[in-house]
Formats: sequence, C-alpha cells, structure tokens
Amino acid sequence: MGIVQRLLSFGFVPILALFALQFYSPDTFHAFQDAVQPYVSNTPLSHFLPYPLPHRSEIPLFVTSTTHWSHVEKIAAVAVELADFGYPVHFITGRVFEEHISNLHPNIKFIPTIGLDDKLSDEDMAYYLSLPSGVEQEVWIMKKVLVDNMPNGHETLQVQFKEFREKYGKDKPLISLYDVTVTGHHPILLGSPGIRPDTSIGVSIAPLTLDSNDTFPFRTGKPPHTGSNATAVHREAYEKFFDDKLNRELNEYWWAKLKDMGAIHDSYPHILHAMDALPDHLLTLGIPEFEFPRSDIRPNVRYFGALKKVGKQGGDKELKLPSWWDNIAHAKNEGKKIIAVSQGTVEVRPEDLVLPTLDGLKDRDDVLVIATFVVQEPEDVPGLVVPKNARVAKFVPYDKLLPLVDVLVSNGGYGAVQHALRLGIPMVVAGEGQDKATTNALVDFTGVGIDLKVRQPGAHKISGAIKKLLEDGKYKNKAILLSKAYEKYDVGKTFDGTVRDVVKNWSKKKALPTKEP
Repeated sequence: MGIVQRLLSFGFVPILALFALQFYSPDTFHAFQDAVQPYVSNTPLSHFLPYPLPHRSEIPLFVTSTTHWSHVEKIAAVAVELADFGYPVHFITGRVFEEHISNLHPNIKFIPTIGLDDKLSDEDMAYYLSLPSGVEQEVWIMKKVLVDNMPNGHETLQVQFKEFREKYGKDKPLISLYDVTVTGHHPILLGSPGIRPDTSIGVSIAPLTLDSNDTFPFRTGKPPHTGSNATAVHREAYEKFFDDKLNRELNEYWWAKLKDMGAIHDSYPHILHAMDALPDHLLTLGIPEFEFPRSDIRPNVRYFGALKKVGKQGGDKELKLPSWWDNIAHAKNEGKKIIAVSQGTVEVRPEDLVLPTLDGLKDRDDVLVIATFVVQEPEDVPGLVVPKNARVAKFVPYDKLLPLVDVLVSNGGYGAVQHALRLGIPMVVAGEGQDKATTNALVDFTGVGIDLKVRQPGAHKISGAIKKLLEDGKYKNKAILLSKAYEKYDVGKTFDGTVRDVVKNWSKKKALPTKEP
C-alpha cells in the first residue's frame, strides 16, 4: 500500500468510526464530542464535530410526573441522573411530593401542578376504593386521572413554557421530558393553541402501548398470534377491543376533552396508543428482550434498562429497616429460601395476593416469607394472621430487599418486575389492571416466571406456583440469562445521550441562515 493510500486510510477509518458511533451510540458520541471539542475547536478537525453543544448546565429541562408514588419514584430517579450530569431540572408533579422532590438534588427545583395536590381528592379515592375490582373501576380512575386532570396539567405546562420563552426567547431549546401518563401534554401535541416544546421526550414505565401488527392490544394479556394470518388476527382483535363499551367510553371522553381544549385534528388515536406515539422521542423502562417481538416498532423508541435504585429518600433521610431485618440473613444461612410478596400501590387489597401467600406457605419450614402492604401498616390489615415463617412490614425498599430474595410474588407492577429481572429473580405474578395483564403475559412469554392470570388466585395456586419455581431450575436460569441483557444499559447515559442529540439538532437548525420574508 502506498503512502497516500495509508494516509487516506488512517484518516478515513476514524472518520467512519465517528459517524458509526454517532448513529449507533449517540450517548457515547456526545460524551466523546464534549471531551475533544475544546482541543479541536480551531482546527480542521472541528468540521467533523461542527456543532459545539452548550454545556449541560445551560440547558434547563422540564421533567413531569403523574402524581402517584410508583410513577414519581421512577421519574425522580431519572431526574437525579440528569441532575448529576449538570442539567438544571424543573420537576413538575403534585404538591404532595414537594418535600421529597425538593430534597433530591441541588439541581432539581420543584414546581407544583395546578389543581389538586394529589391525583385524587379524598372523596374520589374513597369512591374508587368502594368500586368492585375490575374493568369498570379501572376505566373510572383512568377517566379521573388521565382525562379530568388534563386541563390542569396543560395549564401548568403552559405557564412554565411561557416563563421559559419570556426568559430565554429562542436562545435555548425548550425540552419537555415527561411521564407518558401526564396527558397535560396531549392538547398541545394535538394542535391546541399554546406554546409547543421544541422537543418532547416521553418516558414510559410500562410495556409498550403502541399499536402493532405483530401484537394483540395492550392490556389484553395475550402473547402474539403466530402463523401466516397473524396480522389479520391481531387487526381483528384491535377492532373488537376498541369497540368494547368501556374502552369506547374512555376514548370518547378523552376526545371530547381534547376538542374542548382546542385540539384541531379531525381524528385522534386511542389514548393508550397516543401516550407512546405523541412524543418526539420515547425512552422506555426495560429491555427489548422483555417485550413481544415487533417488526413495526418506531425508530424513535429507545430502551434504558432498569433503574438500579428508586424510592430514594429526600436529603439525608434513610428509611428505617424493620426490627426483624437480620432474620433474613439468618434464614439464608440456614438454607431457607426467601419469598417476597407485595401488593402494590394501585391494586391494594391484601386479600388478592399477600394474605393468600402467607396462608399458602404457612406450613413450610424451608422458607421465610417477607410480606409488605405498601399503603397500610400491618396492624391495620383486617384478618391478618402472621405465621411463624413470615415477617411483615408496610414497606421495604426493593433495592434493599430484592437482592436477598429467591422468588418474588407480585401483581405484575412493571417497576417491580423490572427490578426482579435485573437481579435474575423468577416470579409468580397475578394481576389484571393497568399494565399488569400485559406485563404478566410477558413474564410467562419470556419464561422467567408463572402467570396465574387472575387477580385473586388463592393460596393453593400461589403456593403451587412457588413450589414449581423452587424445584424447576429453568425459570431461575432464564431469569439469570435475561438479567445479563440489562448490563448493556446505563440509565443516565441513555437519557443524556438523547438530550444531547436533541440539543445538537436544535443547534443545527439555529445555525441555519434565516430566510428573508
């Protein structure tokens, strides 16, 4: 090879590598760009990094969460990652979480949502709990939280966006990063008058709700149909699902509210699809290996793995562990298996899972059961009898408990499932509401646990499923295999990479010459 060819190859290969890095790993590319920009800014090499990006401390971010703890804890964990990178974060949620958010990080400023301090009034919460478990109860709370709260959410965002524009004009990008269940973004993204962010970044903490030719509708809890007629089977299922009375009622209620708020589109998607489809970018909790295969997934969807720690206490506060905490280590030393069971934050009836798990395992001396009730103290649980092989508490942080656990019994809350998957823990799941039917179907589909497919499976089914997980190693092996996929993901770098990509594109547009009128 001649000297000229060598020089060309030495120059071409690094340039090609840079372009590949930018395409396949934008977070790594931006980290590299930040590191080398000061050294090449006045050299010919700067042409390959043509848009010097503002420092992260100069890019304010709006981060919004639904006012519900299982959402706030996860979105707050993302906000802390971004704040650690140096971004000023304006965190918007209900005032009930003001103290928690205000103490998270010096770079995080709390902003209250206009309207209710919490997601529901005390009267509405009492009414919700009085409804029988099932679809009617679920549609009622979705209408209340997702639709009735939409105007206040929209107004809150518009107030903040207006202040941002008054302060910065067009000199800084207006970036809104939001929990996809914060429907206050929907009107402006569907044509209502007001200030639209330069970029919207949705954060999903549930399985994908996007319609697909390759899957059944979200919340049906069915694995994909296979075969040459799969697309037709799925399409028919979508038609039936969204023509169902309760689904139609929810969507018509949402559409009517959108039109009242000035949305100008002639037609709208259904609300579940819209949550994931409307933002410019979608960052979703989890990994593609724990998802039904999709050939039509949108190119703007990125997974960010699992959160290593959620539920961080504000400031220096540390949640006090139960007095019996050392019993876990003692039980493990004796060779006992640790079984954790928790009811969740929405479907909170202990008779669904916690009480039957305690009852079903009460005669086993080879296990220690750790039961948490989340929303109430154990002494307030009617009919609670604590067997000698069990320990109970209102709440124990999963980042403390799950590394010690052999089997998790859960109603299928997506965050709990992701925690368990990251640690390679097999699961028994049973739940139907919200995202749980889909999450639990994925547990079954991927072979990391057993889906009991009902809300109240009873002591016999729960204990039988636990026995099977402990005796058949295939579930544990599959969970461990899947856990290794999480090692590829870094939550902070994924979010920072997306934001830096957004800022880069904004900088490009800003650098373009303005057209004469």
